[in-house]
Amino acid sequence: HLIYGGGLIAVAIAWQLIQQRAFVGTLLQITAVVSVAGIVLFSVLRCPPIERDRMLLLLILTVISVVFWALFEQAGTSLNLFTDRNVDREMFGTTIAASQFQSVNPAFIILLAPLFARLWPWLAARGWEPSTPAKFGLAVVQVGFGFLALVYGATRANDAHLVGVIWLVLAYFLHTTGELCLSPVGLSAVSRLSVPRVVGLMMGVWFLASAFAQNVAGVIAALMSVQGEGGASADAGQALATYVGTFNQIAWGAIGIGALVLLAAPLLRRLMHADRLA
Repeated sequence: HLIYGGGLIAVAIAWQLIQQRAFVGTLLQITAVVSVAGIVLFSVLRCPPIERDRMLLLLILTVISVVFWALFEQAGTSLNLFTDRNVDREMFGTTIAASQFQSVNPAFIILLAPLFARLWPWLAARGWEPSTPAKFGLAVVQVGFGFLALVYGATRANDAHLVGVIWLVLAYFLHTTGELCLSPVGLSAVSRLSVPRVVGLMMGVWFLASAFAQNVAGVIAALMSVQGEGGASADAGQALATYVGTFNQIAWGAIGIGALVLLAAPLLRRLMHADRLA
């Protein structure tokens, strides 16, 4: 009875929160600041040097994950609207609904996950496996290149300002390979790098970061709002120009951040103290 009652109460609370987006955004921001400050203080004041380094590294990786997920989650917002307005969805005489392209990422996950599961051990056996920070950097770079594919595809749009569907699929492919570099690796990093007595808390912080990234994703998507005069829907040319301009900024910003993470990866790897990990 407690479980069912608690579940109903949780649904009611969640429903109310959904109606208060501004409040939830503020709550996420406050929680994020408190969490970061608490982890830093705990790491510095309560942990020996090795555990402190690992906790701080985990915090850095979590922040990088926010960047990745904020861009990756454009799939359900700006990318979906871009698909609806500016992608040629005619295939084999049938117009595919924009929402159906949301299945491209899961399809790539199913196809590519076994390959990545074999890739890392194969590279490790030869001493070529990227470190965990390097994988995070690669993930952010790949999500940037995904948006860059759309920017390039827009230069080849037809007279109706419609982009070929191949460029959208390529973008989702690159986003998926980035996800496979970060998501399972990140979950593993939480359990490996956290101080044992706070593993559960840090796993919660990891998912809190995902929630915060969703909020940031909404803010980014709002920047690509396209409307014509009087609130009417913008024409395809105006919409394409708006999307491409923002996609271009996102792409180069992500590639730059990812490149910085890759450059810092050797230093960040030292914070892992990998030789002492079980």
